[in-house]
Amino acid sequence: MDERMVGENIRAIRLASKVSLTEVARRAGMTKSTLSKIENGQTSSPISTLLAVAAALGVHLASFFRETEGAPRFVLTRKGKGKTIVRDGTRLGYSYEALAIDFADKPVEPFLLTISPGDKEGRFKHAGHEFIYMLSGDLEFILGKETLQLHPGDSLYLDPNQTHTLKPLHRKPARFLCFFIEVP
Repeated sequence: MDERMVGENIRAIRLASKVSLTEVARRAGMTKSTLSKIENGQTSSPISTLLAVAAALGVHLASFFRETEGAPRFVLTRKGKGKTIVRDGTRLGYSYEALAIDFADKPVEPFLLTISPGDKEGRFKHAGHEFIYMLSGDLEFILGKETLQLHPGDSLYLDPNQTHTLKPLHRKPARFLCFFIEVP
């Protein structure tokens, strides 16, 4: 899914809610110009920004990534068939495969995330909670002042409101399940 479709979904939700661009921008802590660029698909927004816009609109993050109407009772995603989407780590080379993007109004957004050697190290900070389960490769995860090494089978539950960085160790991609969890 590209920035244009995400922006169209945000605009549609905002208009259906009868809230002005100015008001949503204020609630999300950004400028009206920035929100306008997001709605027009002129910029790729980090997860933290999209979470702020979702909170300002009172919706789940997943509603920005819907491509079809209707609320399915389940979403089956076959191996390798998840939707690759743009997230804040995409600019660093990270690959995000959405595993349940078409399921409406869920408080958890699951991804299969791949970070390869040579990808840039990103610094992240966003609302909600986050859960990681390592599938393959090894990952260095810096959370505040703590440096953790994650290996296949390891899991990590964290408060992503604190700055965190991650990078693969060795010469093998790190693949893990990552769940972004919205909290009220």
